[in-house]
Formats: sequence, structure tokens, C-alpha cells
Amino acid sequence: MNNITKKTLFSVVFLFVFTFSQTSVAETSVSMVKLAEIENRVNSMGVSQLNERMKSLNEEQDELEAEQQSTQSPSANKRITERLAEIAAELSAIQKALVALVGAAAISNLTDDGYDDNVPPVITIIGSNPATVELGTTYTDGGATAFDEFHGATPVTSAGTVDTSSVGSYTITYTATDKDGNTATATRVVNVVDTTAPVVTVTGANPASVELGATYTDAGATATDASGTVTVVSSGTVDTDTVGTYTISYSSTDASGNVGTASRTVNVSDTVAPVFTSPATFTVDEGTTAIGTVTATDLTAVTFTVSGTELAITPAGVLTFVVEADYEAQVENPVTLPYDGSTYDITATVTATDANSNTATQDITVKIRDVGGIDDNTETGTSTNTSTATEGDTDTGTATATSTTGTATATSTTGTATATSTTGTDTATSTSGTATGTGTGTGTGTGTGTGTGTGT
Repeated sequence: MNNITKKTLFSVVFLFVFTFSQTSVAETSVSMVKLAEIENRVNSMGVSQLNERMKSLNEEQDELEAEQQSTQSPSANKRITERLAEIAAELSAIQKALVALVGAAAISNLTDDGYDDNVPPVITIIGSNPATVELGTTYTDGGATAFDEFHGATPVTSAGTVDTSSVGSYTITYTATDKDGNTATATRVVNVVDTTAPVVTVTGANPASVELGATYTDAGATATDASGTVTVVSSGTVDTDTVGTYTISYSSTDASGNVGTASRTVNVSDTVAPVFTSPATFTVDEGTTAIGTVTATDLTAVTFTVSGTELAITPAGVLTFVVEADYEAQVENPVTLPYDGSTYDITATVTATDANSNTATQDITVKIRDVGGIDDNTETGTSTNTSTATEGDTDTGTATATSTTGTATATSTTGTATATSTTGTDTATSTSGTATGTGTGTGTGTGTGTGTGTGT
């Protein structure tokens, strides 16, 4: 066995275990031309070349078998099957060549490797190294494999943990020991990092609404983060004296400097209508246009309008007649009107509108009082009269008419008639009895009083 390399011995054992059973099938599924090509190539190689070729074919075989298990394509599966047959045929040829070179007896007497080596296995770490995992997530290690030059695949053990709840660097150590006690180690560094910003949640309504002039109290926000407790900072103001849209911003920063943000929209609105503070009734004398001022309260400026055609109002609320007030205008024949303090009433609707288009209405009544009687002259007036009659043996009667200004007439069929006019014309008539009349000056007004007394 001095001329047999350790690598060759391993190769022969592997080939006997793995390829012998496939030899006849592989050779029958490969064309004669291809078999001849493989045999010529193998026969031209030495022991070391055969060993290297065997290793290369085994690796290709593993890759193809893995691909065959995952593919769904008939054409790909056919290609893989044909190539696997060629590989099996070539491995069979290599086996025959190695047997011829090292001798069948040496192989049949081989119960273990028959030698001691001092070369440790080679460990291959599967996956990224260093590896990165996000804070708070689950880490699953990719593991490692080991291959010994003289013993083949070698078991690997690992040690170390990764705490994904804490930012930091962690180490996983892999160890493999071959049959001769040679030990190899390898390590993977796993970095637990925090690249995720806190999640900020706005508390309460968003958008929020507040009435103009009211007090706004922000409900704030909360934040959560994988690193643990974090705080929230807010910024922004809301001016409830001004209608508009405002923004409150929230931010939270974790221990790794990641910043999470959120915002709330606050709408300041005016939905309250003006409130009237002036009376609903105004009383004026005829002959004027001024009535009064309508007032209303609101947080914003208020303007006024009025319905109908008889009244007018300024935006500031000054109420007037379009034409001078006239008590007698309510009828065509003023003689039929009462002159006992009654009023001529005009009604209309006043609308108050604030700066944000909220409106309120008030029905108002304007009462017009008579001034100066039917002719609207304070120097003239309307008379009153009294009449008495007494029955007896002699017909007697009394009639009295008084007019402060105008004409006074008193008539008594039998008795005494007295008419007095301070200014104007007086008339006293007595059919039988005494008539007395006193008058001074000339009057333009008329006043009439009539009294009648009759006795038998």
C-alpha cells in the first residue's frame, strides 16, 4: 500500500459503495459512442487525476439530483436524467481504473482508513457571514458542513446563541472532528440591528374638529418599539380664535436613532349662528324714516339684510323706512281710521349673517303712531261733544260743543246750545231757548259736536 495515496483509497471505497450498483444501468442508457469516449478519457488518467475527476463528478451529480427534485419541466428532467447516466457511467469507469491500479486485494481487505492523518476537516458555513437579523425578529441559523479529505462528510456541532431582543454582535462557533481526532472550527458573526422606527399611534379622532372660540385639548399619541419603552414628542399649535386647518406633529426616537412620526389634522370651524340682542318690536311716530338699530352677537363680524320693500337696513344693522312713515297710508280713506292711539304695524324679517356664512333670522314689527290727526297737523284737531235733555212741563235741553282748534257746532232743539272754539268758527243753534256762542279768530281745522235734547 505504499504506492496507494490516501485519497485514492477513499475514492475506491466511495465508488464501491455508491456507484457499483448503478454501473450496468448507466452503461446501458449511454450510447456506445459516449461510453467509448468516457473509457478513453479515464484510461489516460493517473491516480491523482482520477481522484480529482471523481470528486468533480460527485459534486455535479449532487447538484443535478437537487435540481431534478425541484424542477417541473419535462425537458429539464430529461436533460438531467441523461447527464446523470453519463456521470454514473464515468464513475464506473473510474472505479475500474482505480481497481486496476491499486489492486482488488487491497480494497477487499480494507476495513477502515488504515492510516492516521493530521489534516483537519474543512468547515463550510452555510449562508451569510456575518449575518444580520432585525431586532425583535426570529433568528434561524443556517448551520455549516464539514468535509474531510480522507474521511469525507464529517458531522458538525455548533455552539452559541443570538439574543434578538438586544442589539449587539453574537458568535456561533462550529466544530468538526474527523476519525483521526483532527478538529476544525469556524465561526459566524450574527449582528442584531435595529433599523425599524417606532410606530406612532395618534390617540383620538384624526382629523379632529373644534368649534371657533372653544378650547382645544390635544389627546396626544403613543409609540411602540422593539427596543422597549419610547416617548412621544409633539409640536404645533391650534388657534381656536381663527377658522382654519392646523397640524399637530408627533415624533418618537428609539435608542438606535430611528425616528417614527405621525400627525393629526385639527379643523377649527364656525357652525354657530349669530344671536339677536335687539328687540323684535320698534315704535315710531309718523313722519320719520329712522327706526333703530338691529344688533346680534357672534365671534365674527355680522352683516344684516331685511325682507320686503318698505324697510331698509345697512350691513351694520341701521333700520329705516324707505319713505317717511305715514299712519294714514294703511288705507285709501283715512276718515275710517281710529285716532285713539292705535298704530299702523309693518312686519319684516331681518337676517343676520356672520363671516362664516352662518345665519339667523328675526321677525320684527315696526309700529307707526299717528301724529296730528287726520290731516297730520298738530295745530288742528277733532272735537268732542256732550248732550243732556231734561223732560218736564217745559221742553229743555242742553248741547255743548268744544273744539280747541277748529269748528264747534252745538244744536239743541229745545234748551240751551253752547259752542266754544278757541280758534276757528263756532256755531250755536237753539230752536227754543238760549244760544250762546263765543269765537275768536279763524281756524282751518274742523271739529264737530252735536247734542240733541227733546222733552214733552
